[in-house]
Amino acid sequence: MLRKITTISPLSSITGLSLILSGLLSAATIPNTPGLYVGVSNITETSARLSYLDNSTDEDGFKVYIYDNTDGVLDTSISPNPIIVPANDGASPYQYTNLTGLEPHTFYEVRITAFNEAGESEPTDPSSENGGRFRTIGTCIPEMPGSYVGVWNISESGARISFKDNSDNEDGFKAYVYEYNTNQLVNTMLIDAKSGTGDFQYGDISGLEANTIYQVKVSAYNGCGESETTNPSSIDNGQFRTTVTDCPTMPGAYVGVYNVTDTTARISFMDNSDNETGFKVYVYEYDSDALVTSFTLPAKSGVGTYQYGNITGLQPDTLYKVRVSAVNATCESPLTTPSSQTNGRFKTNP
Repeated sequence: MLRKITTISPLSSITGLSLILSGLLSAATIPNTPGLYVGVSNITETSARLSYLDNSTDEDGFKVYIYDNTDGVLDTSISPNPIIVPANDGASPYQYTNLTGLEPHTFYEVRITAFNEAGESEPTDPSSENGGRFRTIGTCIPEMPGSYVGVWNISESGARISFKDNSDNEDGFKAYVYEYNTNQLVNTMLIDAKSGTGDFQYGDISGLEANTIYQVKVSAYNGCGESETTNPSSIDNGQFRTTVTDCPTMPGAYVGVYNVTDTTARISFMDNSDNETGFKVYVYEYDSDALVTSFTLPAKSGVGTYQYGNITGLQPDTLYKVRVSAVNATCESPLTTPSSQTNGRFKTNP
């Protein structure tokens, strides 16, 4: 019986092995996204320099996408966009790219991918100013003041701010004061320019409400336009809360009444506070407890001084009582309590 012997030719073996190796070699993977942080430096009116970390060993290169940061749309005025950057085979793991042809005083956002024959990585995520986002220098518009806006000497109605002057061509500064919770603009201040660059500027804010959170944004301006405003980031850096004034103390419990006539009387009482803005005097008909008149008296300086006031327009032969309080912007103190004839209680002459 004859057996059939099958032989494999060397050529077919080589061909099959080649196909296997070719399949293995073609199974490339998409490279990793470059380092998350994209540094931006050497910013001029029309250019900037990028740096980013190469996170792969199998990329063919990188693609640098440049967006208009105001609306997140790829900037078609820049050509080419994206910019193709060859892979870096040097010893440094960092890659550098120069951007040119930019517009002065314009916001940009940069996203970078790595690519090879298998595809393109996810893009980097711009995180901050000079972290993938930047603004080119203006040809004439002054630079934004230092991003840190100090806030101190805070009271119930005002505060003092300071910031660094970053330009030498501004005509002045604008300080915008917003109510924090509603973002409503409540005040705009103009502050004179400083000579030179790097000096600190100061300004006082007034007319605020007590116990309210505000934020201050500052810009520099000249005839060309206005810089970007600072971005409040924390308490004492553009954000602050006005203080609460304590309620004033009730005036002295004894309210003297003298010089009584048929239609008038004079009162006196002791000022027990140093934070009142004035006093309120309430005059009631004693029997009916009906309020017949009220008026205000100005504040006294210091504590322990006496205040005086005249009551007019009363009815003859009528019993009255007087109660007095101290007031400020926060609240009104308790009222004095009439206790006896000539201590908050009196009767007009017939």
